[in-house]
Amino acid sequence: MIGRKRSSTTEEPSRPSVLPSNRRVAPAEGQASAASSRNAGNEGKGSTKKPRAGRLRSWAGGFRARLSGLRAAASIVFVVASSIALAWGIKQHVVSSPRFAVKTIRIDGAVRRSPEQISEAAGLRVGMNVFSVDLEAARNRLLLDPWVATAQVERQLPATLTITLTEREAAAVVAVDADLYLCTPEGELFKKLEADDPIGLIVITGLTSSLVANDRKLAVSRVRSALELMAQYASRGPVQQHPIQEIGIADDGSLRMVVGRSAITLEMGRSPYPRKVLQAARVIQEVQKKQKGDPAIVFLDNEAHPERVVVRMR
Repeated sequence: MIGRKRSSTTEEPSRPSVLPSNRRVAPAEGQASAASSRNAGNEGKGSTKKPRAGRLRSWAGGFRARLSGLRAAASIVFVVASSIALAWGIKQHVVSSPRFAVKTIRIDGAVRRSPEQISEAAGLRVGMNVFSVDLEAARNRLLLDPWVATAQVERQLPATLTITLTEREAAAVVAVDADLYLCTPEGELFKKLEADDPIGLIVITGLTSSLVANDRKLAVSRVRSALELMAQYASRGPVQQHPIQEIGIADDGSLRMVVGRSAITLEMGRSPYPRKVLQAARVIQEVQKKQKGDPAIVFLDNEAHPERVVVRMR
């Protein structure tokens, strides 16, 4: 019997595939996942460490900047404080030094008040320190006196104070209801009449307290008109023979004047007054010649026919 010859096949062991050296072998799926996890963890750690270090450096830089700013501010404060202390020390020395004690108080422009009264009113005295004087306060105290129109106080080193005044001038006495006031040449009422005030001033009547309170501008304007008439009569009228006794202001602003010892009333009406004053002088003179006496009233207030003059005898 011919036995069958078993054929045996010997298989060669499989060789691993050889790849080019410049290509990477793709890892197995499990290995790839593990490697990715490790890489991700490493990246996470690195990203955490780097920002922390940056913040630390930023904080340190900011701290140094703030510290530098504080040092600069402290230097400025020190310099300012030193300057203030130095200035205070100098001021204390100046205001207490006998070298700057007031020796002379010079006063210019005072007529109605004595130098002693002016110095006392201003709060000034010899011996006080020239730098301790509040010049504006002294000036304001002087202006409380109704006679003082303007005032100026100055220091002249080392030991002199100078006061310069402009006093008001009283032009007439103005009756406001039952009260009497002094007025300036501009018509301003500036003080009540007192016992030591000037005497012999012409009296202007006819103003009311309500007019002065409610329309002072109109009141001043009417007083100014009376002063204008007074000036015209003084330069053109018979002021020597018949001096002005009183000027009255009517409700409508027209003026009436009383002149002479016999109290002649001149109804002057409204301005202009130069021509009316000349007419009044001529009429009084003619009446005295013809009638051997003074008229009682002379009417010069005909505005429609200013050339017409009416005379009323006593």
